[in-house]
Amino acid sequence: MFIQILSLSLLFGIQEEVSPQVESPQQQEEGFRIGVAVDQVFLSVNARSAGGGFVQGLEKENFQVYENGVKQGIVNFYSQGTPVHVVLLIDISGSAREAQALIRRAALGFARSLGTEDKVAIVTFNDAPRLILNWTNDIAKIQEALESIYAKGQTVLHDALYVVFDDLLKSAKGKKAVIVLTDGIDTGSMVGQEDVADLAVYSETMVYVVSKLDEYWAGAIAARMEFQSRARLIPRQFTDEFIVQAKRFLGRLAQQTGGKVLDTRVFSSLSDVYQQVAEELKNQYYISYIPSNIMKDGKWRSIEIRALGSGAIVSTRPGYFAPAEPQPF
Repeated sequence: MFIQILSLSLLFGIQEEVSPQVESPQQQEEGFRIGVAVDQVFLSVNARSAGGGFVQGLEKENFQVYENGVKQGIVNFYSQGTPVHVVLLIDISGSAREAQALIRRAALGFARSLGTEDKVAIVTFNDAPRLILNWTNDIAKIQEALESIYAKGQTVLHDALYVVFDDLLKSAKGKKAVIVLTDGIDTGSMVGQEDVADLAVYSETMVYVVSKLDEYWAGAIAARMEFQSRARLIPRQFTDEFIVQAKRFLGRLAQQTGGKVLDTRVFSSLSDVYQQVAEELKNQYYISYIPSNIMKDGKWRSIEIRALGSGAIVSTRPGYFAPAEPQPF
């Protein structure tokens, strides 16, 4: 009950600084369609060569899917052009103030690289999550929303992730992803890491973490020295234990959803980070299967995917929670 109240309060407390894009029922029915069955499991699959490049041109017969070690029958297979709903979740706490120009440029470049049927929503977070742009592919509106961002305040990363999974992405059908730009430090959320991680898996959304955590860590070490020199108590968010826990959480969130953690220090620019995510999303295979295990027991089921006859190295999310039968009152 606590989590439900939090989610609703965040949803209705969201400040929309740019009018949301509302589609008519007819528009929602147009465009890309995926065969739907109640119990289908959908997988976004990466296929790369040993050298790291994308392997294209694979067919349905090149893939095998196993659930808990049991081979499954593939129902839908799409090799390209699968539309995607992407949430740009941007940290606008005070610690991110200096990077705002780079963030706007990188996020806008990402939006421009998407296809005409792809859609973007933008959510910012500091002391609260705010939806500043609902689903759209209008570049002018995306640019306007990004230019409205101003960084200040604390960081409620967990609350922002929770409301994105629990509210915003519920209206999105098919392939979904969240790109969260953050230093990984949460200083005021009501939601815990476990609740966020579980909901991320249930939402079937890939999470890509553009991480500035190691940069934060270096600054935290310097801050600790300053506190020690003044004989003052070191705040918890500057301790190694707190930062390591945050790093493990980000890694777990990405791994369990089939996404990645992308360290900004490895790339020449923030734009390159976003471009890598865009290229991966465009080059993924999208497949589905109906589980042979029809039990609605709410248990975790592992997924393994294999590629035949291509030499491709394939990966997808490691599993999902089976649906559970409603509990009688």
